[in-house]
Amino acid sequence: MLVGEKSLLDLISTGAPLAYVLDMLCSALNLQMGNVVSLVLLSDDEEHATLTIAQSAAHFGLSVFRCVAIVSPSEELLGTLEVYCCFPGTPTPSEDKLIERTAHLAALAIQGHIHERDSGSLSYHRNGAMGRSSPRGPLFKN
Repeated sequence: MLVGEKSLLDLISTGAPLAYVLDMLCSALNLQMGNVVSLVLLSDDEEHATLTIAQSAAHFGLSVFRCVAIVSPSEELLGTLEVYCCFPGTPTPSEDKLIERTAHLAALAIQGHIHERDSGSLSYHRNGAMGRSSPRGPLFKN
């Protein structure tokens, strides 16, 4: 189980901004594993960003540790979870489970975001942050 997973699930279920949730997921994974840097690339950003990120990581002496597809239950590619490390190697079985769990949680967050966006229940606030609207007003207030 990922450290702080209950809090992360709460963020996902309350419709917190996707970028924030994905950042928190990666931060939790980085903290729990140690000596890694992780990031999520959404499928629409992937083609351009993957090469640039890999080149930048190599420039700073980081090696690809693990790359996992983030997929929906219907096997639609939603993005990738990339994990970089200072030392070349492969994850242990327990690290691999943490990475897979993080990818699963990222899939939940991305799917929730897509569902809310497509259903029109997201509203933009003055500062540009997104939140879910309800009959009583926005969930996230400025």
